[in-house]
This record gives sequence, C-alpha cells and structure tokens, in this order.
Amino acid sequence: MDSSFSERTHPLVAIDTARMSSSISERIGDVIGSWRTILRLSLAPALAWGIATAIFDPHQAFFAPIAAVLTLTVGAGERVRIVVEIVIGAALGILVGELLVHWIGRGTWQLMLVVALAVASARFVRLPGLALTQAVTSGVLLVAVVPVTGDVDPALARFVSALIGGLVGLATIVILPSNPVRELDRGITDMRNELARILDDLADAMRVNDHAKTAAVLADARATQPMIDTLGNKAGSVAEMARISPFRWGQRRAVVKRVRSLVDLDHAVRNTRVLARRASAMVRNNEPVPEGLVIALGNLAETVRSEPEDTHAMIAAAKLAIHTAEEQLTINTASIASQVRAIVADLLLSTGTPAADLDELLDFD
Repeated sequence: MDSSFSERTHPLVAIDTARMSSSISERIGDVIGSWRTILRLSLAPALAWGIATAIFDPHQAFFAPIAAVLTLTVGAGERVRIVVEIVIGAALGILVGELLVHWIGRGTWQLMLVVALAVASARFVRLPGLALTQAVTSGVLLVAVVPVTGDVDPALARFVSALIGGLVGLATIVILPSNPVRELDRGITDMRNELARILDDLADAMRVNDHAKTAAVLADARATQPMIDTLGNKAGSVAEMARISPFRWGQRRAVVKRVRSLVDLDHAVRNTRVLARRASAMVRNNEPVPEGLVIALGNLAETVRSEPEDTHAMIAAAKLAIHTAEEQLTINTASIASQVRAIVADLLLSTGTPAADLDELLDFD
C-alpha cells in the first residue's frame, strides 16, 4: 500500500475532528459562561446545610440543602414571588408528610393520603403550579424515602430546615444575580432575528406569488407568540431582580430601556402577522404583487437583522412601501404599505425614538 496514501487524513476524518474540536470548545465556553449557576448551586446547599446543622440534628437538617437546590433550579428565571411560593410549597409538603407519617406510618394508601392533603393544603394557601408541584414532591419524598423519626419535634425541625434552605437559595439569587442587561440584549436579538426571518420569508413568497408560501409565513408569524410570552416573562423577572439586588441597581435605567424595547418589538411582530395575512390574501386572489413592496420588505428585514439601529434605512423601507402603494393602489397594497409603516414605527420606538417624532419621520407626502 502507498505509504503516502496511508499517511493522508481522510477528508471525513478531518471534518469530524474539526467538528469535535468545535464542539469541545463550545462546551467549554458553556461551562465558563455558567460560572454563576455553578457557584450558586455549590454555595447555597453548603450554606443551608451549615446553618441548619448549627440549629438541628443532621437527620433533621438534610432538607435544607435539598430545598436550596430546588429553589435555585425550579425557581430559575422566575419572579421573586414565585420563588418564595416554591419555598413555601416545599416546606408545606414536608410538614404535612412528616406529621402524617408519624401518626399513620408508611404504605400505599398513606402515600395517597399524604399527597391528597399536601395538595389540599397548598390549594388552601393559594399556592400555584410550581409551588404545588414542590408540595407534592416533598410529601412523596417524606413517605417513600425519609426514615421515620419517632416523635413530632423532628417534623417541625425539617419544616424549618426546608424554609432555611429555600431562603438561602433565594438570598443566593439576590446576591449572585444574572446580568439583566445581557439577558435582555439576548432576548432583543432573538426577537429581531425572528422578525427579520419572517419579513424575509414573506418577501420571498410574494416575489414568486406563491400562496402556499405566504400561508406558511403567516403560520410561522402566529407561532411566535410562545417565544414572545417567554421573553416577556424573562424581562419581568430580570427587571425585578435589577430592582431588588443591590449589585444590579446601577443597571436599572438600562434595564428599563430594554424592557420598553422588547414591548415595541412585540408590537412589531404582531403587526407582521397582520402584514402576512394581508399579503396572503393578495396572493390568494392572484393580485399582482408590486416589486417595490417586495424590495421594501427585503430591505427592512436586512436592516433589522444587520443594522437594527439604522433608523434611516427603516424609514426608507417604509417610504418605498408607501410610494409603491400610491402608484399601484389597491386595498391590499394600501394595507400592506400601512402595515410596513406601522412595523417601522414600532422599530423606531424600540431604538429610543420619541413617539412624538414618529408622525414627522413617517410623513411621506
């Protein structure tokens, strides 16, 4: 066999090696980027355990680190009120389970009764979904795993231990908060990219006058609502943390600005759905699609994706759409141009343009 051939690296091997190297570097980057989460999850349970064992016997204190971990994982990204409810839910499930197991022992029907009473107790104090789940989980853990202690006092000790762990977890979130500006910037970028993709796809579908494609774009635009809701919830939680954590007070003004930007981008995406519905109607009725509208959408998509602060390019796209509709006026062209103008107005607001300036900036008469 030719030795030079055997020494050469097969192209597929080279590709796999490159992918593996890239994957490893990305994973290392993920680990480094998760330093705050790693520190929280290692520090909080240790602190909770140390505090609880200083007060109670270790057999009663072990719920403290568990509650701390549950608070940090289940409550990640949630508002403080929800995190507090999760802490209460976990502690409530422990208390109900411990007291009942002390009196009725363990078994299948006992487990059923503990869960039923844990749910009833959680409902009585108005605990919602995640907190209710923690109450049930804690009750099941008490019946199925934790050994019986023999008297009632440890039940209260474990209840207090769970509260200690949950409060330590909450304190850790406040002391080591995520960067709200970075979180919001990431959400803004995701929403802009999604908006640009929809505008691009719609321009392509209109260019080829394909109703199936415009209908698909409309479906995609409507499917963005879960992402928008998720980003809205995240914006609320990080904004709240910027108000609560002393370590993020200096970012409160920047956070408020970005939260407003997300709201404006939400409006832009909603207007894009109306735009897609009108474009779909135009193509379905075999109405000629003016090239100017297609170009305006494509230009706007590129601006949103690459130069999201370029207000002049946004205004130019709206101007092109309006003038195109004036030259080839129909109900659909007028509606599409109007929606492009509305989307541009939302985008201008998201960049910090005062609302009072919009009429002048978007007046193309």
